[in-house]
Amino acid sequence: MRDAKALAEYLRQRKPLTSVVSYPGRGPWGDNRYPGNCSGYLLIDLCATFRPSRVLDPMEGGGTSREVCADLGVEYAGFDLHSGTDSLRDPIGAGYDLIFWHPPYHDMKLYSDDPRDLSRAGSLAAFQALLRAAYWRFFELLAPGGRMAILMGDLRRQGRYEPLTHDVVRLDRPHLEGIVVKMQHNVSSNTTQYGGAFVPILHETLTIFRRPAR
Repeated sequence: MRDAKALAEYLRQRKPLTSVVSYPGRGPWGDNRYPGNCSGYLLIDLCATFRPSRVLDPMEGGGTSREVCADLGVEYAGFDLHSGTDSLRDPIGAGYDLIFWHPPYHDMKLYSDDPRDLSRAGSLAAFQALLRAAYWRFFELLAPGGRMAILMGDLRRQGRYEPLTHDVVRLDRPHLEGIVVKMQHNVSSNTTQYGGAFVPILHETLTIFRRPAR
């Protein structure tokens, strides 16, 4: 366990998960050198709220979710192209109570040279198509009553705002359970000075879908 005392203290004083969250510290979980690695406290709050028995992270990247689940004693399965598994095509199990999916934000960061990498999808339309296909593949891996939480951020390209978070919401409106706005910390937009009327993007969105219990 990375820091049993810190984890116990956080669980003792944590407040219920709400529609807006902020984690100034990422915690001791995962590889903080991995680009786009999210705070382990978000995973802790998801597990503390929904009490999953089995968790899947189909694109685990720096390993944050793996280490959080290990410390919480939750059964976990995690996969990534870097470890040799293509979660969009290879067998990755089924019957999960919680799937935490943190896909690339289109091509904001290029994670590998592998053409199967979502960050290498090419056009925005191609990325959206792969996002839809992956969503429905992962949704079928949920146990009845299970949830999928997708962390996504918006981006700008040549002055154009691309609302990728809106694209995620539209994946499956009938099974949408909730939306959590996550404030971003320690990103370049926090310190960059912009000229003119420019609004930096300082949030991500966690969209939660639930498979019917029956």
